[in-house]
Amino acid sequence: MAELLHTGALAATALSTCCAAAAGPRARVRELALALIMLAAMADVVGGWGLLAPVWWAALLVVVAMGSAVSRARRAVSSADRSARAMDALGAILMAALLLLMSGGTVSTGAHAGHGVSSSALVWTVVAASVLFAAASVHMGVKTRMPQPPSPARARVLRRIAPLAMGASVLLMAAVVVV
Repeated sequence: MAELLHTGALAATALSTCCAAAAGPRARVRELALALIMLAAMADVVGGWGLLAPVWWAALLVVVAMGSAVSRARRAVSSADRSARAMDALGAILMAALLLLMSGGTVSTGAHAGHGVSSSALVWTVVAASVLFAAASVHMGVKTRMPQPPSPARARVLRRIAPLAMGASVLLMAAVVVV
């Protein structure tokens, strides 16, 4: 069961990464870097490769998430773009917490040692936050204001799919922690 959940979370993360990459010339380097790091962390954990210990993936995710949420640009950024950037950062921080919980809080490369510790208050807090994040992602995916035409239809579709995929990935990872 856990392998199926892992695979689903990895697929959703890959879809979210593809949306970030396909966003066109306006794609920001920080958002794409965050998406690629999330994908690499998930692939490493799911694949059991042990390229980095989960604690290092988590630290990298938090640092890049904080960097992507902060904008140095003085140009006007739409509220939808600010919301998307904040949701990406929050999703990365939740993924970092979930990676640590999946590892049992150790720095070993055995990413699944902690599956049996699902009764702690911290685990349930992160799981509850993940469920709320997934609900907010669905709301964002459904209710986000779309750019006015002549914006390409592709941009409008990607803008809806990205938060849905991110919410699904976080929710599936939370399910792995509970299982």
